[in-house]
Amino acid sequence: MVVNGVARSGLRASVVAALAVAMAVFAPSAVAVNKCVGVDGKVTYTDGPCGGGSQVSRVETPPPLSREEQAAAMSRSEGLVREARELEARRAREAAERRRYEDMQRQIEAQRRQAELDEAERLSRMSAQPVYSVPVYPVPLRYRPHSVLPPATQAAPVAPPAKMRAYPFR
Repeated sequence: MVVNGVARSGLRASVVAALAVAMAVFAPSAVAVNKCVGVDGKVTYTDGPCGGGSQVSRVETPPPLSREEQAAAMSRSEGLVREARELEARRAREAAERRRYEDMQRQIEAQRRQAELDEAERLSRMSAQPVYSVPVYPVPLRYRPHSVLPPATQAAPVAPPAKMRAYPFR
């Protein structure tokens, strides 16, 4: 039975070790963090013991998040990443639109300057040509306007016309 006893104790030891590993993995555990302030004032954070001559203080860390909290945090972070990408895309579109607008303004300005140069060249060509003076004579009128009569003075009242007699239709 010694063999069975050894086998049972070996089985028990392996079950206990498996349970200990499972509890360590799935049980929430707080990590011990030590804050070490050295003699020179330099601050160091470590999960092990501090060096000699250091002032030690324990830093409390929050417990790990539950699966629901992790899922919620993951969805929030994905949302933030999506918003950041949308913001970058919007800024890129706005920058491209600004560049197109500035290019268009430069083209309009270049066209305006070219039109001014063309007009100046046209005027300089016109000033280089001699200007001939042609006499202009007045053209006689072909008709004479009627003279305007002075307004009539008040005339005597006129009698109404007489009534017509019937016309014989035979």
